[in-house]
Amino acid sequence: MSERTPSRAALVQPVTAGQVADFALQDVPHQRPAPRAALVHRPVMDAGGQVVAFSLRELVHSESGLTGDDRLDIEYGQTDLACLAGDQPFLLQATRQVMTDSAEHVIAAVPAEHAHRPQVETMVAWRHANGLRTCVTGFTGTEAEVVLASKLAFVVVDTAVGDNRLGDIIDLAHSMGAKVVAEQVRTAEGVQRAFEMGADCVEGRVPPVGELERGGLSAEEISCLELLSLLGEEPVDYDAVTGLVAADPNLAVGVLHLVNSAVFALPTPVDSVRQAVVLVGPRLLGALATTSLHQAARSNADELWHVLARALACWELSGDDTGYTVGLLSAVSDLREVDPAWLAHMAGMSSAATDALVNLHGPVGHALACVRAYEYGDPQVALTLGVDPYQVSRAWLDALTEARGVATALTAQE
Repeated sequence: MSERTPSRAALVQPVTAGQVADFALQDVPHQRPAPRAALVHRPVMDAGGQVVAFSLRELVHSESGLTGDDRLDIEYGQTDLACLAGDQPFLLQATRQVMTDSAEHVIAAVPAEHAHRPQVETMVAWRHANGLRTCVTGFTGTEAEVVLASKLAFVVVDTAVGDNRLGDIIDLAHSMGAKVVAEQVRTAEGVQRAFEMGADCVEGRVPPVGELERGGLSAEEISCLELLSLLGEEPVDYDAVTGLVAADPNLAVGVLHLVNSAVFALPTPVDSVRQAVVLVGPRLLGALATTSLHQAARSNADELWHVLARALACWELSGDDTGYTVGLLSAVSDLREVDPAWLAHMAGMSSAATDALVNLHGPVGHALACVRAYEYGDPQVALTLGVDPYQVSRAWLDALTEARGVATALTAQE
């Protein structure tokens, strides 16, 4: 470490009385206490559609994290960050605590408006000298950002700047040796355009648009939908469920594998499909059916994680078991680009559940609308429905954590 590179201890020294800190709140106008930070978890994908990282940043941009505001650190403390990172690099919106963290998988994301601050430059230099990665979000090529460029892993560029500026900004970043992640990409055409203009990756999910497919599912996939239909009945007919599971080799092996996994940690192995069905219960059986549906479609583990998380978040927000099935089918519809009305018909869903899935009506439909819009980075739907985006954020992040464990157990047999 060079003499000019400060130690971690020096970076986290508290401000003494009478000392003016660069990051103190005196340069932030007096205002009411900020609301709790609603965070959104997004994939970062390369041109081949491969997930190469995940990000966790505020849903609505605000001056927080590096200005003495500890809202983000509070949320990080309530979130299983290691789980949300999975096995990928993790782009985490910077706070003073994040900037001084030595976790190698974390990429500290510094908002561009903080690039001019002397202490930010010092922290970026410290991270670079210690083999830790940093990026700048909202990069536009200002002088302060250019000064940091040689020490950045990459820059994040907002596509909302328009094509003319976007191309110039991407070229500038590449000329300085920095890779570019494009954000705020809302459509499939926008993704294609970002890559054509030279972006290395894009951040976020894109909802399907246009006419959706009806049909095209295999007999195995239809069997999974039939299982979801049986699980949606009240009460659940376990004889019918057991018969269906036992008749499908993939489902039978799956339920036995799950009940004998670390998720249940039973003292003795279970060999009976009927006993396994009862022990696993409707919600995890629904997850198993979705897993089989994804395996039949050769979907990847990250997509399964996303499907289960939407289901769990819808269930949590709606307070209704139907929310779980509606969330599952909604996510399958988006990922497979299959008509949700057709999926609901094939799954034998009730008219109320179908209305929630297709038209977003009723409490379950409203929960789905909030969660789906949140995934795509839109807080306005929740606000319109009178739901606090923070509530949606917490439901989603908690669901992601639970879904990761379930998805890992369900796919371990592959």
